[in-house]
Amino acid sequence: MKAAGKRKYIVLAAANGAAALLFVIFLCIFSNITGKLDSQQTVRRWSSGEKYTQLSVFYSSLASVDLNTVYTMRVDIEGKLKENSVTSEKENARLWIDAYSSQGKLKVYSSRADYTASCEAEVTATGGDYFIFHPVRLISGSYYSDKDLMQDRVIIDENMAWQLFGSSNVAGMTVLINGIRYYIAGVAECEKGREMKYVCGDKPRMYISYAAYKRINQDIDVPITSYEVCLPDPVSGLGKKILGEVLSADEGYRQIVENSERYSLKNLYPIAFDGGKRSVIDSTVIYPFWENAARMTEDKAADVLLAMTVTLIIPLLTLIYFAWMLYHKRGDIKNALAEQLRKIIYKIKIKVTSRQKAKQLPAGKGGLSE
Repeated sequence: MKAAGKRKYIVLAAANGAAALLFVIFLCIFSNITGKLDSQQTVRRWSSGEKYTQLSVFYSSLASVDLNTVYTMRVDIEGKLKENSVTSEKENARLWIDAYSSQGKLKVYSSRADYTASCEAEVTATGGDYFIFHPVRLISGSYYSDKDLMQDRVIIDENMAWQLFGSSNVAGMTVLINGIRYYIAGVAECEKGREMKYVCGDKPRMYISYAAYKRINQDIDVPITSYEVCLPDPVSGLGKKILGEVLSADEGYRQIVENSERYSLKNLYPIAFDGGKRSVIDSTVIYPFWENAARMTEDKAADVLLAMTVTLIIPLLTLIYFAWMLYHKRGDIKNALAEQLRKIIYKIKIKVTSRQKAKQLPAGKGGLSE
């Protein structure tokens, strides 16, 4: 092989090695991006091997979704699952879960005897299994539940705890909202990760049951703006089909997101090539903070996926080049292979002939005499 030919193959090997290394690096980055948000991992936490899908419906406040709407959807979902013969294998076991929520603001006061501090909190009013879908990390205390009798417990984050009490060890203490006392069930960590920190900022955040939040705002409507569900999906697309059939709000006032397919190739490639068009939102739907964070991770994942695709161009071109060479030199290759085959056959014939002659020699004449 000539020196120029050797250099060419060395360059090709180096280029393909660099492309493979970049691909592995981008793959690690992609895996980190797509697995970092807890709000997108409900299927993993809830299912135990069965096929499930996680779906979210985000509503405009104009959709006027309330508890009656949620209760009706629950009954309809149960009916649709039975129609499709989807039942739990274990008796009395829960087959699916859901959660609903609303966003708002509240003025909250500490209830310390020595002084009173206050802050305006970003509020998430929750219902159903919200903390399965969004397992906020607690520094202390515990979650509250829809089953709580008094519905008078809240979760506050570290920022709020420090602003109101000068400490994060405040589980069991109380705050005042509209003169009503609420017990602090737990203190949550401030949101981690670049996306969540960006969408949440440094504003104090509080979680309160939807029933309690509605009681505080009894003079105004408190529309539910998010409904989330984790449904069995034995046949791909069945869960989304069922949810679509039970929704009552007009399509212009809602948006369905299939979280389970969020980071699939069929979802990310269109985002990578849409030229930023999806950033223009022309609907009345306002996304909650976790969905905005998820959309940010989608954009990043789409960019990394595009970079991964680019790294595959060099190996692909190399394969095409060698395929072209094989085709272009197919005659020479055919002749070379034929020549090699002839040589192998000739060697085999020589060996066979030698063995046959050795067998035909009389005993004692195959070597030197004594």
